Amino acid sequence: MTVTTMQTRDIGSWPKNIALARSTGRGWRDIHAQHVAVEPWTGTLDPVGNPCLGYCVNRPAQIRRRIGRGGTTETRTLRPRQFHLIPAHDESEWQRRGRSEMLAMHLRQGLIDETARQMWSAAASQVELDVPLGTSDPLLEQLALAILEIMREEPDPSSALYVDELVHAMVVRLVRIYTANGRSSRRGPDRQVLDRGEMRRVRDLIEDRLADDLSLEAIAGEVGVSSRSLSRACLRQWGTTVHQYVLSRRVERAKNLLLSTDLTVTSIALDTGFSSQSHLATAFRRVTGLTPKSYRVCGQS
Repeated sequence: MTVTTMQTRDIGSWPKNIALARSTGRGWRDIHAQHVAVEPWTGTLDPVGNPCLGYCVNRPAQIRRRIGRGGTTETRTLRPRQFHLIPAHDESEWQRRGRSEMLAMHLRQGLIDETARQMWSAAASQVELDVPLGTSDPLLEQLALAILEIMREEPDPSSALYVDELVHAMVVRLVRIYTANGRSSRRGPDRQVLDRGEMRRVRDLIEDRLADDLSLEAIAGEVGVSSRSLSRACLRQWGTTVHQYVLSRRVERAKNLLLSTDLTVTSIALDTGFSSQSHLATAFRRVTGLTPKSYRVCGQS
């Protein structure tokens, strides 16, 4: 069965949005994609049965998202080269501030379910993807950019097979990394030491997502190790806890933004993962002995 606009949210047709390119009429079976200039909006999206993987092409936007009734509300700055997900089976509430171009990719749920059955020998009828708001994933990015490049070209019937392969690779990546079964299968036994590549991945992940809610469990799941292994490895190899390392990097990022931009302290707090200006001030004073405002004044004098 082909994904049609009846099984998607036609984001390009929303008021003030502009569809820059569409996959409609190209014969693509497992994906319905749109390159859209998206305007600020607020609203609730009903489930349509197929998930929508969104990729930020350019310009950041402030996103507030809540999935399911009574779910946790997330607020993030979605930056270029980052992903988010509109779930297939749950109602979701959204508030978007800022204009940017997005690549919206509705993926056929049946392909996701079948891929999961092949990978895990499971009989799950509906596989839920869980892509955190503001995810950076170089492999997914390359696949998304390849799809975007083809969509910008004149329609070519021979490209359908290539797109099928790209979409299948994307779905395998999503099922392996962004599902509960995928995360649990990649967690090996507890270890005292992680290899150099794993620790580099931890550092890169933290740097890319300082503005996000970076818990020990979330980082461990992304890297594919147990929380206990990650905690032990950081203490042994960095001499500090994951929480303290993340906090120190957030303060360093805040220091840089205070001296190199004219952003408000509140904006800097949110952009560096602090819940409020006062939260930043407390952590900042503990590390530097100064308030953020005093640090900015001293640095500019």
